[in-house]
Amino acid sequence: MLLITSVDDYLGYCIASHLSQVKSVRKDMRVLYSQPSAWIKNFQTKGIDTVKITDCHHPDQLSKAMRNVTQIVLTLGSHPDRVKHCQKLLQVALRSGVKSVLFLSHIGAQSEEHASLYDYGLVENMLIEQEEQMTSVIFRLDFIQQYFHLWAAQVEQTKQWRLPISHETEMCPVDIGDVCQSIEACVIRNDALLEELEDCHVGQVYTLTGPEALKNKQMMQMMSDATRYTNYKNHMCRPMDTRFYLDGLCRDIWFDARIKNETAKSYRDVLETNAYRTKAFSVPHRLFKDACIDYFDWINKTSGSVPVNHIQQFSKVPKTMGDFFQENANSFKPKV
Repeated sequence: MLLITSVDDYLGYCIASHLSQVKSVRKDMRVLYSQPSAWIKNFQTKGIDTVKITDCHHPDQLSKAMRNVTQIVLTLGSHPDRVKHCQKLLQVALRSGVKSVLFLSHIGAQSEEHASLYDYGLVENMLIEQEEQMTSVIFRLDFIQQYFHLWAAQVEQTKQWRLPISHETEMCPVDIGDVCQSIEACVIRNDALLEELEDCHVGQVYTLTGPEALKNKQMMQMMSDATRYTNYKNHMCRPMDTRFYLDGLCRDIWFDARIKNETAKSYRDVLETNAYRTKAFSVPHRLFKDACIDYFDWINKTSGSVPVNHIQQFSKVPKTMGDFFQENANSFKPKV
């Protein structure tokens, strides 16, 4: 049995959606959630086991979650005390005989200066401490291309591409489909779930990035090429401006309509078409906004976002930001 945590959140949802496209493994998948939603109901109708976790210290909930589990795909999620939440899950997993853990971390995870990124580093350290009892592999993700769905409303309304990074700072956004393909390569073989990690992955730390390092202006040009609109403006904004914008999405009527439309479609998602790649998913939570601000600050200070070819071991032709804008051009076209 494969357990996927935090399916309430974007990463967990995307991984569960991607892996469930292999219909033969659905009966051997279990997902954890804390609040009912359209996508949880859809997973249930597709034969995927779902377990509600409201208290990570509740023995009955944890026993249901870990029953017959051999591998875990662990994401940090938006739990208010998410590091301790992961710690408790790992402790119970160890006692329950779980063989392997695949952890989706983030680049910058060892930066103590950036608290929301260092949360990932703390979980990485837990896995390293337990590696003799339970094997693990760590995937450090760069900024995900599909997060830019959250900026589409700003581009539509203002015709501006505004990020809190300098004009010389580069970033290598990674496609969520390529991330999910990397996970699939580690847990599925011949349309069946593996019982544990293969030896070649045990103890590895993979950095998953896009295939090219891009500056703000280059990304804006790719957006312009895709939409055929040539008058976008590129601005370096302040971190507080980005937070103010993300905070305001909950009051944006266009964004609200998009989320409601995506939610309605989730009930009918056949889980066969990578539809998860097109979704803004939800209004961003506080910890996500913290991570965005910390990530942008980290790459400004360290130039730490650089292309790494690890992803090519799992996805032969990684998607570019140009591909992202071509696929989602309508979302970034100005409304007026």
